[in-house]
Amino acid sequence: MSMLLLSHCLILHHLMAGTTSFRESRSDMVVVEPPSLLERAELTRPIPENARKLAHLVEVTEQRVEVGDHNVFYREALPPDSHYAKAAVVFLHGQAYSSSTWMDRGSLSTFAALGYHCIAPDLPGSGQTRGPAVSVHDKPQFLLSFLDAIGIKHVMVVAASMSAQYVLPLLARDIFVCAVGIAPSNTHEIVQPALYRTPILVLWGDHDTSLGPTAAANLRVLPNARLHKIPNAGHACYLSNAQAFEEVCVNFFDLVRNYHAL
Repeated sequence: MSMLLLSHCLILHHLMAGTTSFRESRSDMVVVEPPSLLERAELTRPIPENARKLAHLVEVTEQRVEVGDHNVFYREALPPDSHYAKAAVVFLHGQAYSSSTWMDRGSLSTFAALGYHCIAPDLPGSGQTRGPAVSVHDKPQFLLSFLDAIGIKHVMVVAASMSAQYVLPLLARDIFVCAVGIAPSNTHEIVQPALYRTPILVLWGDHDTSLGPTAAANLRVLPNARLHKIPNAGHACYLSNAQAFEEVCVNFFDLVRNYHAL
């Protein structure tokens, strides 16, 4: 058994603790399953003020790497000097955006100040990345090739809207430590949901009346999914309520990371 698969088994054992129930053949037997750790965890604890201040010391750098036929531009933010990196997080932007979105709203600096190694690429067809378009079928492999090119093996991933096409097909393959899907697209394509065991946090804004609620309804059947509605936010809830988005994400990351270390 690979170390990554073993780590996932440990995560899932703890995150699903309390979900086992006894099922009877009697038709009148009603079984209420207790919530799992993932379901009952508090995800809205505020980010410490000193971390917000530390974010001003974070330097966001610009990098390039060759990935097949693409010259990929990406931004990178490391924790400030003397602070170790808890884990790597790759941020994937939505269709109308680029990696600058994560930088301009301060998310890269905030997560780096909280101890995360942050990477945000311009996906093919967007921003400063050069190269041909990538078909929907080839998007997951492109993401894997990008991560391999920059030497990242164990990663958490944040995927906004369209960029879920790069991520969702990989959730059944123990590729990621965990994932955050922000009103993700293409959720109707998931088959055999029991196989998608990667812990995933599904976010959408309370003003999003289309893709967000649909994604939540489709992904709630995944065995390790946590659904959370961001208040006072639209489809791009990470922009319209960045503070709430960051708080929920970092609490989710810390929860998964703590059990990943067991």
